[in-house]
Amino acid sequence: MKKLLLAAAAVAALAAPQAAVAGCAEFQITGTDLSLSYDPFSASPVERSFTLRIRRVDSMATAVRFLLADTDSPAGAPRIGTGPAGYDIRWNRDTSRQVFVGGAVQPNATNGALVHFGEGPSGDVVTETMRFSLPAGQDAAAGDYYEALEARFVCYSGDQMLGSPDFQQGAGLAVDLNVPERISTYVGAAGVRRGEIAFGPLDSIGGVASRSLVVTTQSTVPYDIGVAAKWGRLQRRDGDSYGLNYAMRLSGVPVQAGSALSCTRTPAPSGRAHPFQVDLAQDQAARVPAGGYTDVVTLTFTPRAGLSSPDGCSGRL
Repeated sequence: MKKLLLAAAAVAALAAPQAAVAGCAEFQITGTDLSLSYDPFSASPVERSFTLRIRRVDSMATAVRFLLADTDSPAGAPRIGTGPAGYDIRWNRDTSRQVFVGGAVQPNATNGALVHFGEGPSGDVVTETMRFSLPAGQDAAAGDYYEALEARFVCYSGDQMLGSPDFQQGAGLAVDLNVPERISTYVGAAGVRRGEIAFGPLDSIGGVASRSLVVTTQSTVPYDIGVAAKWGRLQRRDGDSYGLNYAMRLSGVPVQAGSALSCTRTPAPSGRAHPFQVDLAQDQAARVPAGGYTDVVTLTFTPRAGLSSPDGCSGRL
């Protein structure tokens, strides 16, 4: 007996951030550097270098020390909106120095990136290369996630602080992340779409024989599993008036050809295992001619609109 799996996916669009201005300096992430796509089931983390543009607003400023902050993650791992957690930002010039914080941490002599402006109008703009990272395997449903960062900074004129500590918020300092809609399935190993359940020789005086395999699903969206069968029983060929009846269970739920399961999205990174079990009463062998009997069962995985918490599956008509 064979198992065939189908999957469907769609990709959502990304939006570009805009700039905002504050205090003695202005900060902006250039272009769409932090408009990103993330697959919770990929083994690869997201690593992206981006350019931070810093413009002098007060002509007296000769340098500025700044931090980037996630203001709505005061404790625990920083999270992009309600989406993936655990991201980080580093300064390429000194990756050991803390330039990304949560909570109420302010720039001081032991943290932050210190950059200097040049002389005259040509020195009003400096750029720094930063690096964004998001670990693989962070749980998230399909959708767009947005996190506005805050630049906290202190400007200096020579060795003296210029004014008071300041901050800037706005769309120009934002992470815009898309988790695409996707479903992937496999039997036994990634990339395998078919599996065989073999009963072998039947004993006509034996009891019920049970065989099974496991179908693994990784999905960022809720989905339905449709069940279909070529004949609905084990037969030797088309047109046979006899055959061997069997019963199926999918994820512990009794199913038959034409029925379906409705499932919430799967947790990342492992996905969800769907045990597929077939039960066959062996005493049927005494009532049919000898030979090889088969059937083909097809499971079709289809995205479904609905709740996306990773809870499990239920049967439906």
